[in-house]
Amino acid sequence: MNVQILGAAYLVVAMALMPATAAAQNSRPLSVGVMGGMSVPTGNMGNDREIGFNLTGSVYLRPGAGQFMFRGDVGYDRFEGNRRFENLNVALVTASIRVPIGSAAVEGGIRPYFVGGGGLYRRTTDIVVYDAPRETRSSNDFGVAFGAGVEFGVARFNIFAEARFVSVFGDRRDVFLPSARWIPVTLGVRF
Repeated sequence: MNVQILGAAYLVVAMALMPATAAAQNSRPLSVGVMGGMSVPTGNMGNDREIGFNLTGSVYLRPGAGQFMFRGDVGYDRFEGNRRFENLNVALVTASIRVPIGSAAVEGGIRPYFVGGGGLYRRTTDIVVYDAPRETRSSNDFGVAFGAGVEFGVARFNIFAEARFVSVFGDRRDVFLPSARWIPVTLGVRF
């Protein structure tokens, strides 16, 4: 799967949905959202895993009249294995802060933002060694994620595109679940 083609497809869809605005949505104190897309493994993980996918549900909380938001995510990433490794499944629970960039506080139109935070990542993979029975190995590790996105209003909800860099701190000595890094590129909707 070609990463540039998928990135271009995301951009075309995002630009096609831009014309309408939803000013009222941006000022709500509580909102929910869903997002999904591809997850691109980087570094050593890129040698062991193929491009995967992600699905995430989010709750947004805007304290007072400020423009920044707290975001809590519950999500799932899956990476296909290659000849050496089996598939990797990642369940996550994270907390982030979303901060507008520049004049992003203006209602309507395109609103760019930074997002960053951390949380718990549970990684699970199967281990197959020659004639030995299949073994499942799991690890609960802390990780951080930061990135940027753009959001714009459509009808009574907001559409957004976002890319983040995720770094999960695993045990360097663990061949099957060491530290891992990947970039989720997502499209989402916030209600």
